[in-house]
Amino acid sequence: MNARRALEEAYRRTRYLVQLPAEVLELRIGRQEPRAAQRLAEQAGCRSDWALVTPCNPRSRPLLAWQNRLRVQAMAAGLREYGLAHYPALHRDPDGRWPDEAGFLLVDPPRGLASALGRRYRQNAIVVARLGEAPRLVWLV
Repeated sequence: MNARRALEEAYRRTRYLVQLPAEVLELRIGRQEPRAAQRLAEQAGCRSDWALVTPCNPRSRPLLAWQNRLRVQAMAAGLREYGLAHYPALHRDPDGRWPDEAGFLLVDPPRGLASALGRRYRQNAIVVARLGEAPRLVWLV
């Protein structure tokens, strides 16, 4: 199996856990969760699109925990400065083969911003969706 296919399988297995104001919402690539659109609209104020981005472990090369924490803090500061609505997210491998990665759900990001952030933090891919549609993987490399 080639490296990209292995990564894609890992991303598809991942549970993307978003901390909304009243609950934790689980999202998965390719799976439309019937209540997700309602929760994202009601609790996060999402009107059209959202994206999941992590700054951790660039190009799928594990960093030390403190290095990932600094990257998460830097991304959070940038999102606040930009004024973009966002919520903490945790990318979790249900098999435990990969450590949890902190990240963010971006609410109605301007066109191209989520991809630009992913590239800035040297990510292989990000997860995006239109409200009410199944999340999909967008490769950046």
